[in-house]
Amino acid sequence: MKNSLGSRARSRRAMLRVILRWTIYAAVMILFYLFSCNPLIRGFCPLLLIPLATAVAMFEGDLAAGIFGMLCGLLMDMANGSSLAGFYALWLLCACPAISLFSRFLLKVNFVSHFVINAGVALVIAVLDMLFLHWVWEGTQSVVSFVRVVLPSYFGAVLFSIPIYFLISLVVSKLSPNDRRKLGSSARGTDDSEEKENGG
Repeated sequence: MKNSLGSRARSRRAMLRVILRWTIYAAVMILFYLFSCNPLIRGFCPLLLIPLATAVAMFEGDLAAGIFGMLCGLLMDMANGSSLAGFYALWLLCACPAISLFSRFLLKVNFVSHFVINAGVALVIAVLDMLFLHWVWEGTQSVVSFVRVVLPSYFGAVLFSIPIYFLISLVVSKLSPNDRRKLGSSARGTDDSEEKENGG
């Protein structure tokens, strides 16, 4: 009986951690969307939703990562009124599940791997952005858009990838099941095995 009550209590706590974790993800997503709509520096609007989506994808399952990436992409489409409907959502929907699977089976989850993966995703989307949203419509004038809009926005997405990674890693380490918390701790450089050997 006691074991049953204890397992139910643990299940409730685990569910609360999941709800709180995704609530924080959603709050950060909305905050970054609002920043995209009203940048603090005029003419410089880093696409913070890209590193947010890729960071969450490194710690969550492929289905959840795909849905979250798609939502981030939809908000980017809404913030960028000139983009094709679903442009960012499509590419992040494709990228985030792949990142989740790579992180689970092939990659070591840390800020370096996130920086590299996020830079790769940003580069691919930047090239597609330049090709389909600027060059097709603006022709030779798209060079101006590249220098003034595309380059600063995607450079910001790469530049802010490390602090965003550590933010998501912190959330994961505090609000995930034990195995995921260990993953988040190791990603931030904590060696759990050494703590156990020292009696921690």
